[in-house]
Amino acid sequence: MRSISTRIEKVYGLMRSMEVDAILTFNPKNIYYLTGFVKPRLSEVSAFLTPLDDDPVLIVPRYEFDRAAEFSWIKDIRYYSPYPIRMDGERVGGIIDVLRKLLEEKNLLDKLIGVEFYDMKVYLFEEMKKELPKTGFKDVSSGFWRIRSTKDMAEIDNIQKAAEIAEKGLRTALEMINPGVSEVEVLSEVESTMMKAGSQGEDVESSIVSGERSAYPYEKASNKKIGENEIVVIVVSAAYNGYHARLSRTLYTGKPKEKHKEIFGIVNRAFQSAVSELKPGSPLGNVDQAARKTVKEGGYEEFFIYPTGHGVGLDIKEPPIISLNNNEPVRAGMVFSIKPAIYIPRFGGIRVENTVVVREEGGKSINKIPLETM
Repeated sequence: MRSISTRIEKVYGLMRSMEVDAILTFNPKNIYYLTGFVKPRLSEVSAFLTPLDDDPVLIVPRYEFDRAAEFSWIKDIRYYSPYPIRMDGERVGGIIDVLRKLLEEKNLLDKLIGVEFYDMKVYLFEEMKKELPKTGFKDVSSGFWRIRSTKDMAEIDNIQKAAEIAEKGLRTALEMINPGVSEVEVLSEVESTMMKAGSQGEDVESSIVSGERSAYPYEKASNKKIGENEIVVIVVSAAYNGYHARLSRTLYTGKPKEKHKEIFGIVNRAFQSAVSELKPGSPLGNVDQAARKTVKEGGYEEFFIYPTGHGVGLDIKEPPIISLNNNEPVRAGMVFSIKPAIYIPRFGGIRVENTVVVREEGGKSINKIPLETM
């Protein structure tokens, strides 16, 4: 509860810095972050209004009201009906009806409201502009991401537990991968292991990809059987209490050739170079530059085709992005997926990845399984 109240205080600070009178979020992850209420993926939209000078209000579909009351710390919970219904002889309004009455009650109808353009549904925003013509709206997406980018101890504990679960999944993969076993066979056992260990989440995604297909960074596991003398890229993701962790390793089903060992060594060194630059105050661009310099010196710069990493938390991939043009400073409490890789068409991909927490003294991997698996 203390950690959530601290997060709410950060939102009040965001309102003051962005000069808005309230913040209205429809983002399910931000609603969970601030209220403790988990919106099911298939449920209708929920909303959370935080006025600068009044108590916050949670708005949920009628069928989620009791669950919201049970799991959220918010005292003022309103409900709407996604469908035309009547209760106690009165029509239950839709979300815009409830929102209009709420803004009027809070004296916010003609004020400036912070919203998140980053992921707000266009139809909802257009309806709000139409039905709330006196209300102004301002994008506060970047401010919200900044708040979430620095994790408190409760969040880091959840990420640590997710990392421990992911390692159980990786160990299962390492035991199962052999020529003749299909990618999906391995993946199904990995996911089963992690679910039994407590992994939860609707957007958790892992993959096992072998052979030349391993050169595709976001390829899915298939019915392809893993062959002799093939690269196998393992990506394992888990979630605990809504928080994610991920790690990746690369195997070779046979005796690796010199080129395989050479590239694996470069990628491994690129990872170490990146982590060594994760110091509070250092620009994130320096982290990407360190990894990219290592790959360039090895002669494979053109095959390092995406940023060195990104934030990890309530989303498996969230800002800030570790890219050359990002001058945002590293801050203690940030958590990143560091994942340098070299992807060569018709050869394969070699990738390592750990979840890394930034402490005052620098970055520290929370995964314990060694990078050296080839």
